[in-house]
Amino acid sequence: MTQKILLSLCALICLALVGCGQEYGKVEQGRTVAYDKDKKVALIILDAGIDDKNPHYTVLPAHEFIMPKDPAEIGAEPKAGLRIKLDVEKNIITMYNPQTKAFEELPFTLIDKQQVPKDHVLVFDKDANKPRPFPAVNKDERKVTIYSGRQQLLVTIQLAEGDFNRYTEKDWDAGDEVRIYFKEPGKALRFMNIAKTDIFKR
Repeated sequence: MTQKILLSLCALICLALVGCGQEYGKVEQGRTVAYDKDKKVALIILDAGIDDKNPHYTVLPAHEFIMPKDPAEIGAEPKAGLRIKLDVEKNIITMYNPQTKAFEELPFTLIDKQQVPKDHVLVFDKDANKPRPFPAVNKDERKVTIYSGRQQLLVTIQLAEGDFNRYTEKDWDAGDEVRIYFKEPGKALRFMNIAKTDIFKR
């Protein structure tokens, strides 16, 4: 049974204990492509799949969610990024374009690929006890070095000039994966940043 289904069942049980006649909520998982810290509003690409261990972030349009009013129902604030998928078999990186509000599949030249765990010295600074900063961008050579924790892949890719120049350094990062419980569309009652929660560590 997946974590998404378990969370849904827990929500239903909690509502049942409070009493009958209450509207059941929904649970969605997604990836953060924008976050307004002042307005507490997150823009999320939802998962089209049913297995949260193998998500498919393909649901368009992106969904906007207002954070819960109760601070106790909010986890770590989400980090935004526009990278949706990194395919090193087809040499395609899928990005969310905020201007067109659609996905772009950008071909790249694979310069280097290494399979490394999250605690490897190449991606984790043990002296500072924190992950090394990625993505790393070489503007002169149009190269981007990316670490995907989900795939445990450290790659350097090179893009065409037009594709490279459309995105900023932080855009090449993948936004945090989040799980949202809500009743009313667009208004989160519980917001879990599963990318930063150890129990759901990817």
